[in-house]
Amino acid sequence: MKQTKADHPKAGQKNLLQKSASNRKINAKRGAFIAMISIILAVIIRLSRFDELGSAKEFFSGASLLQMFLVSCIMAVLFSTILVYTLFVHKGNVLSRKFLPVLAVSAAITFISGLVFGQLVNIYIVPLMLSSLLVATLIDKRVGIITSILLSQAFFLTYILVFGFESVIESSASVITSIVASIFMIAYLEKENTRFKFIALGALVGLLSSVIPFLVSLVATGTNFDIVNALFSSLWAFLAAILSVALYMVILPVFEVVFKLNTTFRISEISSVESPLLRRLSKEAPGTFNHSLVVGNLAELCADAIGEDAQLAKAAAYYHDVGKLEHPECFIENQKGYNPHDDLIPEVSVSMITNHTQAGNKLIKKAGLPDIIADVAHEHHGTTPVNYFLYKAQTFTEDDLDKQEFSYNDPKPSSKISAIIMIVDTVEAATRARGYTNEKEFKNLIHDLIKDKLDLGQFSECAITFKDLQIIEDTLVEAIPNMYHARIDYGKPNTDKK
Repeated sequence: MKQTKADHPKAGQKNLLQKSASNRKINAKRGAFIAMISIILAVIIRLSRFDELGSAKEFFSGASLLQMFLVSCIMAVLFSTILVYTLFVHKGNVLSRKFLPVLAVSAAITFISGLVFGQLVNIYIVPLMLSSLLVATLIDKRVGIITSILLSQAFFLTYILVFGFESVIESSASVITSIVASIFMIAYLEKENTRFKFIALGALVGLLSSVIPFLVSLVATGTNFDIVNALFSSLWAFLAAILSVALYMVILPVFEVVFKLNTTFRISEISSVESPLLRRLSKEAPGTFNHSLVVGNLAELCADAIGEDAQLAKAAAYYHDVGKLEHPECFIENQKGYNPHDDLIPEVSVSMITNHTQAGNKLIKKAGLPDIIADVAHEHHGTTPVNYFLYKAQTFTEDDLDKQEFSYNDPKPSSKISAIIMIVDTVEAATRARGYTNEKEFKNLIHDLIKDKLDLGQFSECAITFKDLQIIEDTLVEAIPNMYHARIDYGKPNTDKK
């Protein structure tokens, strides 16, 4: 006992040291990435005025290099500030490795397009709203707003450095306009869940925000109001909002595929039963397909009840069993009389059954779907045992069997959505097999099924709470009996007389 107690502080200290070393390594990588992207952006900005330098020699002159260094410092401060704010917002949660690449690429595209349109057309038409929309959609809405404010300020400073101080008023008004437009667009981002509605929202926000450059242009001209110039400034600002939304619509699908991220638009598209994997599932494993649709509807209700993304939960549930496509006949919902497990030993049967989680994970990743969809497919059984084959194997021997050999060996649910689908998947299958008897027994069944998962420690890796579990239980108790409600017999009555 003494030795064990003495070992605890050492083990704890070792874990802290390892965690500290890991954090330093991660921060060093982040710092190096920020430095690299800041230098790249500084070079691009400097190249935008290469015609004024005249030669490569002047490009590498002391003054030119100093300017690039100053611009890279501005960029580094910008990215570092956004990173620190994001870490603060997501305190306690692991920050996605894709955050900085998404931020850097979206900022680079925004700066490059802003410099091009600002130089060739007008300062008011720069699409500064683009990066904030991408970050808000792909990362976080709050981070998107901060990105809008900081990136607009950074663009203002770099634009002054590149084009001179004669455009201070116009560039200032452009910055304010983009920030205002970005905040309104981000605020209503989730409500516009179709691309057409989002374009309409962009047009409306562009129309409202175009008032700012109109007023600024009038004030800048003093007592000699130049209405025509003010109207043109307003028009360019309106077109800037339209341009930002248009570029966003073109670039977002590329980001969704390249970074495998989920967005409202992307989830809506992959939830269609006409998507390739779901269409294949409906043809090759119709029983699994119908089960997945029911689980999707129930998961959507449960997710909405505890404040999670209901649309994402529904989509993840649709795909959670696609791994059964490898051996659809091995699963009872797809069988038509013949059961191949009758000819297999339990150990082989378990292997074929438990393999569908990893197979689903691979199929989903191969299809380029969001990572969370693949994670749910891999995690929705965790480390739970396949009791049917465990009990079957036990009948062939008097020795105690290793339960782990008859269990899934997958990661436990890492998100609330994974936990929801684990629960709903089990409850739907059990209640369909047993049917609805009476309310008390039905409620006890669902309670016992959830408690069994809890006792097995399946929710130890996610943030789901006891309150969430109770809400999920209540939601299922209310929703599932509707699947078993009585139907009217529309058969032709027997009117034959004896």
